[in-house]
Amino acid sequence: MASRLRIVIPHHLQLPRPLRCPHNNWHTTRNFTQSAKKFQASPRASSPRTSSSSSPPSSSSKAESIDVLFQQRKWPLVGAGCAALVLGLYLSLLLSSSLKRKQSPSPSPPAYDPSLDSHHHHHQQDPYSNHPNQEQDEQQLPVPTGLPATLDTSTPESAHLTATSFDKGLNLEEAFMGISSLRKELARRARGHVLEVAVGTGRNLRYYGWDDLVALSKTSSSKVGAGVDVEGKTLWWGSFSFLWAGENGKEKRGKAAEGGDGAAVGSREGEVLSFTGVDVSGDMLGVARDRVREAVPGLKKLMRRRRLEPMPTLGKGGGDKHDEEEAVVVDALDGRVRLVLRDALKGLPQPPILPPTTATNPTTDAPEKYDTIVQTFGLCSVADPRKLLANMAAKVQPDTGRIILLEHGRGSYDFVNKRLDNNAMCHFQKYGCWWNRDIEQLVRDATQEIPGLEVVNLERPLLLQWGTMLLIELRVKS
Repeated sequence: MASRLRIVIPHHLQLPRPLRCPHNNWHTTRNFTQSAKKFQASPRASSPRTSSSSSPPSSSSKAESIDVLFQQRKWPLVGAGCAALVLGLYLSLLLSSSLKRKQSPSPSPPAYDPSLDSHHHHHQQDPYSNHPNQEQDEQQLPVPTGLPATLDTSTPESAHLTATSFDKGLNLEEAFMGISSLRKELARRARGHVLEVAVGTGRNLRYYGWDDLVALSKTSSSKVGAGVDVEGKTLWWGSFSFLWAGENGKEKRGKAAEGGDGAAVGSREGEVLSFTGVDVSGDMLGVARDRVREAVPGLKKLMRRRRLEPMPTLGKGGGDKHDEEEAVVVDALDGRVRLVLRDALKGLPQPPILPPTTATNPTTDAPEKYDTIVQTFGLCSVADPRKLLANMAAKVQPDTGRIILLEHGRGSYDFVNKRLDNNAMCHFQKYGCWWNRDIEQLVRDATQEIPGLEVVNLERPLLLQWGTMLLIELRVKS
C-alpha cells in the first residue's frame, strides 16, 4: 500500500534536475574537451567578462560614444560654439563701452528730444544745446564737426598716424557688429556716377564694383598722361600701360559702354561709372587715398605709394596756400576717381567732366547730377543734418537717382535709448558724433521741408543692434 503511494508536486515548485555528465558517451566527452580548449585560447575568454548590468562602462567605450555623438551632431555643435563666441564678444563690447563711460569725467547730455530739431535749420548749432541755460550747455556739449575728437592734428605725421589708428580700431567692432556687411550692401546698390559724402577713411571703397569704371577709362590703355594724383602733376611712371593696351583697350571700352544685353552701363546696381568722395578732413582723406589706391584695379601703377605734397586743410581764407575751401586730393582715370576736400554743409562738388568713351560717341560726358549719393554715419556727425540732406537732394538725379544712407541713432526699445543717452558724451569724445539722435524722425521731417524728397525704403537691420542701425533709401521727385 505504501509502495504504491505517489506524491505529486506542482510544476512551479519542482526543483531543477541535476545536470548529467555523459561519462559513458565518448563522442560527447571529446567534443566538450575540444570546445573548452578553443574557449581558453580565444582572446575574449582570457579577460574576465562581467555582466553589463552589474559594472559601469569603461573609459574607452565612453570616448567612443562621445566621438560618435560628435560625428552625428558636428555642424550644430560648431554653429552653437560660433554663436556663443559672437554673442560673448558683442556683450564684451557693450560692457567695455559702459566702463569707459564710468571713467569719463565729462557730463552726460540730456535725453534726446526730437522737438528740439524742429527749429534747428534756423541756426548753426547742435540741437542738444537748445536748453534754458543755453550758454552753459554749449560749453559742456560741443557741436559735432564731422571729425573724430581723438584726431591729433598737431603735426602732419601725427595726424596721419592717429587717423590710421582710428581706422584700424574700427575693424574688429564693425566685423562683429555686422556693420561691414551693411557697408557691402550699401556699395552694391550704388550705380552710375556715385558721390560718397563723408567718405572719411574710405571704409566703403573696397566694396564698390570698379570693373566698368576702369574699362571705360581711356587712361587705362593710353601710353601718355596716365595718372594725375593732384594739382595736375603727372607721375613719371604714368607713361606705362597697366591693364589694357592699344586696340584691345578700345574693344573692351566699346563693350563696356554698350553693355552685355544692350542696356547702358551704369543703369544697373553695381555698375559704377565714376566715383567722387568728399570729406571735411584732409587727414582722413589721406587714409582714404591709400585705400583707393589699393581698391581700384591698376591705380597702384599710377599713384605714388605716399603723397609728396602735404595734405591740404580747410580754412577760413587765412592766406595759406594749403588753407583752402576746396581741394582735390585724388584725380585719376580721366577724372573717374576723385577724392575732394570740402565741407559738405557748404555745398557738394559737381560731377566730373569725362572724355568720350568710344569713337562713336564723340560728345563729352558731363552729367549734371549724380545717379547715387552714399553716406555712412554722417547725419549724426554734422551740426545741421537737414542742410546736409538738402545739399544731397540738390545733387541727385530726379526720379531715377537714389540717396542711400547708413546711419545709427535711437533704437526701437526704451532701455536701449536710455543707454544711448547715458553714454552719448563718451561716444562723442571718441567718434565725434551724437549716436542718440532720432535719425528716422529727422529724415521724415526733412521730407516735409525739402521739395520732392521722399523715403523709398527704411530698414532697421541687424537684430543685435536693437533697432539702432538704419538703412535708408531716398529719392527726389521731379
